[in-house]
Amino acid sequence: MRFNTSNELFSSGIFRVGIAAVLALVVLLILNPFYQVASGYCGVLLNFGSVQPTPLNPGLRFAIPVYQQIVLVSTQPQTVTSDERAATHDLQNVHTAVSVTFHINPADAPGFYRDFRAFNILGSRIIGPTVSNDVKAVTANYNAEELITKRDIVDGQIKDLVIKSLLPYHLSIEAVNISNFAFSQVYEQAIEAKQVAQQQALQAQYTLQQTQISAQQQVVQAKAQADAAIATAQGQAQALLVTSQAQAKANNLVSQSLTQPLLQQKALDRWNGTMPTYLSAGAPIPFIGSTISP
Repeated sequence: MRFNTSNELFSSGIFRVGIAAVLALVVLLILNPFYQVASGYCGVLLNFGSVQPTPLNPGLRFAIPVYQQIVLVSTQPQTVTSDERAATHDLQNVHTAVSVTFHINPADAPGFYRDFRAFNILGSRIIGPTVSNDVKAVTANYNAEELITKRDIVDGQIKDLVIKSLLPYHLSIEAVNISNFAFSQVYEQAIEAKQVAQQQALQAQYTLQQTQISAQQQVVQAKAQADAAIATAQGQAQALLVTSQAQAKANNLVSQSLTQPLLQQKALDRWNGTMPTYLSAGAPIPFIGSTISP
């Protein structure tokens, strides 16, 4: 009987231990103390809701049921876009959209969760108002036309100011993208009209320059023709003068060379030997030079 009683007690104890183990396993599965931290996320450990400063890297993590909890914070890039309206230095309303792309470093994940919990809260409380103030601060220094002509400078100043303003919140800013500046329809029509007027003025100026160039070319051509005519006339006059002077010199030389004996000799050379039939009184006898007395 004692042996049988001992066996019953032993069997009963094993049964109770098995029941306890099963119950413990069921409770463990229900409470689920295991957490998986996937890549691209960081785990934040909470002790009765209190954020612990040490981040949990990706992997399988254990938390004491009821006492501890692990929440996940994404360390992947996030983008917050806000539509901004501001006024320029010349009091023109301007609209633009600014997108801020950032990510949370694992070391800053506990602080982020403690202060904001979610990215939409960070965007509405911090990023949106910060970007709005920075856009207004920069655009107020420029006229509406300068926002277009100095777009690169304005974009750079807004980006630098946004990054500097968000620095205290331990955000790793990857990019700040600014869309085109949009103005009121009335102002855009005024800009378009101004551009058309400028193009027309440039066209008129170009036409005037072409006319002036053409007129100058005509003047140069006329002057060249006049100079050519003057040069031709001067050349002709100079040639005539030279010719006249040469002819006069030749005539003078000829006249000096025609002496009386030479003339008589030339006459004798051409005389055929026939004397004139009639000679008037006082007329010279040909080739002799004496005269007939009356």
